[in-house]
Amino acid sequence: MAPRKRSVVSAGLFLAAILHTAASSAAMPLDDTERLAQPALKPLFPARSTEGWHVVGGKADFAMRDGVLTGHGTDSRNAFLVSPRNYGDFVLDLELRIDEGNSGIQVRSQVREDEGAGSLIGYQVEIDPTPRAWSGGIYDEGRRGWLFDLKDNEAARNAFKPGEWNRYVIECRGPWFRTWVNGVPAANGVDIMDDDGRIAFQVHSGRTTVHWRRVMIAELPPPKVVRMFDGGALQAWSARSGLPWPLDGIPPHARLVNPRTETEPSALVSDESYGDCLAIIEGRCDDPGAAFIVRVPDGTSLDGGVRSKIGVDRLRDGKDHAIAVAIKGTRVNTFVDRAGVGEREEPGMPAQGRMAILGSPGQEQGTISIDRARVMVYPPMEDPRVGPPMPDRVIPATGTQPSATPTTP
Repeated sequence: MAPRKRSVVSAGLFLAAILHTAASSAAMPLDDTERLAQPALKPLFPARSTEGWHVVGGKADFAMRDGVLTGHGTDSRNAFLVSPRNYGDFVLDLELRIDEGNSGIQVRSQVREDEGAGSLIGYQVEIDPTPRAWSGGIYDEGRRGWLFDLKDNEAARNAFKPGEWNRYVIECRGPWFRTWVNGVPAANGVDIMDDDGRIAFQVHSGRTTVHWRRVMIAELPPPKVVRMFDGGALQAWSARSGLPWPLDGIPPHARLVNPRTETEPSALVSDESYGDCLAIIEGRCDDPGAAFIVRVPDGTSLDGGVRSKIGVDRLRDGKDHAIAVAIKGTRVNTFVDRAGVGEREEPGMPAQGRMAILGSPGQEQGTISIDRARVMVYPPMEDPRVGPPMPDRVIPATGTQPSATPTTP
């Protein structure tokens, strides 16, 4: 069970629309592809077996029968049934029931093979039948602890039904994570520690028995990568100050340096406007007045955008750092070397806008030196369809009998 630890990012905006109750599935099979408009959901276990998957960590038994995956263990270490390959952006839609113990679903997780049977670290969507009721929260297994808990989300804490089948929907899209439990929004946060990794099913240490079924996945289109500077020519950016930003070094291993100006700040402004995206700049900055600005309105002024100061003390050490800004809707999250350093809501921020790098006038106290810069643009996508729980009857393969599973009142 994950320790109770204060979340570093509180739950934000949630999906409000819930589909109307579907007709009873007792009389007809359910078409899972109708739940997600784009792309279609597909079985994560297409052969209805765990072939190709392997166990990492402690000892536990995992078995698939009639489409139901059951995990059981009593070991002193957490055990994980791990997918054969990595997944990046996706929506995972499944049902689960926990009979005893504690469990979770790992997403974008990394396997460590250096501890006997190995271990797993990374994002875990919690299954918590205790009175704390943080099912659907996101915990960083083996690393930072709780990222997005449910301490301020009473509706989500009441959504999980211990001992019954519960439907989970998990969305990982770029740096954005969202979960739903039985149609109720749970976690909603931003993190950039891992952009892909394994999916895994956990049997927690101690005595644990948990079941998963109707495990469906929709892999999402990859982002468009706009490379604004890659050690060679500047592209997709223009110098606003009227002076070109000179190159320090020989391409393709040069660095981009802001020019000295007497009367106005040196600035780079993107040629295009961007909506939801992840911008990443790698380099050095010892200019205390430097800033990264997003959603700048069209025109000649740099006023009106959302500024993230990048000339902070922790960056003024003469070393390269990665500065990332994740923008989604009216939320702006800033990271330095993958660690979150700021989150803000800007209700009046426009849906689209340019980006800019701004130095202080005269560069009296330092410079900006860029090694790499890119923007990850994620294709528009409708929200996952979060409807009523899936049917309690397991749809069997042709020629077999349905397994007896508990029903939800």
